[in-house]
Amino acid sequence: MSEAAAVEAGARGIGARLREARVAANLTIEEVAHSLKFSPRQIERLEADDYAALPGGTILRGFVRNYARLLKLDADALLHELDAVLPGSTVEVRPPENMGVAVEPGEQRGLSPALSALAALLLAALLLVLWHFFGPSSKPPVAAASRSEPTAAPVPDTAAPPATQPSGAEGGSPPPTPADPPAAAVSPSQPAADTPVQSAAPALQFSFADRSWVEVIDAGKRQLHSGENPAGSQLTLQGRPPFEIVVGNAGRVTLTYGERAIDLAPHTRAEVARLKVE
Repeated sequence: MSEAAAVEAGARGIGARLREARVAANLTIEEVAHSLKFSPRQIERLEADDYAALPGGTILRGFVRNYARLLKLDADALLHELDAVLPGSTVEVRPPENMGVAVEPGEQRGLSPALSALAALLLAALLLVLWHFFGPSSKPPVAAASRSEPTAAPVPDTAAPPATQPSGAEGGSPPPTPADPPAAAVSPSQPAADTPVQSAAPALQFSFADRSWVEVIDAGKRQLHSGENPAGSQLTLQGRPPFEIVVGNAGRVTLTYGERAIDLAPHTRAEVARLKVE
């Protein structure tokens, strides 16, 4: 048996225990992948003890540690077993991938496409957070400006000078004054124009102290939201109750429904909350 085969056979069993704990926690591979930020295929490889298909060294150790913590297992014990069968995995030395490729004088190396994309994503998230906390929250000044633009047109003075109107002493009667507007226009029996409209249904309000994944489905089986939310952000959703809600990293999420605060702790297992809000 080769050395690689012996190492893999010795480490077999760690992934199987992780899989059993995941099934006992009623978690799917996709939910674990969302929480750990690994692909579903990598989760399957680890649970199958297929270490040859996974990054070695520090990445593998971090993978096992985070998975164990998510499932409330003894991470130190699993890492001790992993170190026993993978000695020296904590320090991994690899030759540079570009060995033998000379850099011409004056040539500059730019960031890799992956690092450039990550930097752009972080910058966009930072700008979004800054806009959320410091951006304009209402538009009263604009409304005030728009109301101040029109100017009242001058009303022509059509009344005749007092000296030209005939007096009662001369035998004439003063001209009739214009009739007042019909009282029906302001009659109390007619409904007011600004009758209050029935208020909308309460909204779901999520506040994220840390990065979290949320999925919300309303009574019509319509998916209102499904995706990851950055730390410091908020999410407001409206639909037809009852709502079916799944929240990852639930300990760092606050949920309110209208004026009512929803406690996620009784519905949380392995950092994932599942509940129905009516």
